[in-house]
Amino acid sequence: MYDEKIINTMADKVNELLVKYNEICEANENLRNELVSVKAQNEAKSNQIMRLEEELKNKNKESIDIVKSIEAVLGK
Repeated sequence: MYDEKIINTMADKVNELLVKYNEICEANENLRNELVSVKAQNEAKSNQIMRLEEELKNKNKESIDIVKSIEAVLGK
């Protein structure tokens, strides 16, 4: 009788641990998916920043070329 109670208690504890383990595994998978998503967003943002930096560099070059043209017309 006493052994049966111990076995039932241990079985209950093992079941509780399994439930918690499964919950943690699910939470871990959700975090892993979120991490993958955030990494993809970061990569997209990095690509966008590089593209914008390149556009800015080109605009600056155009501005310098325009200033040089104006200076040439003004004879400076």
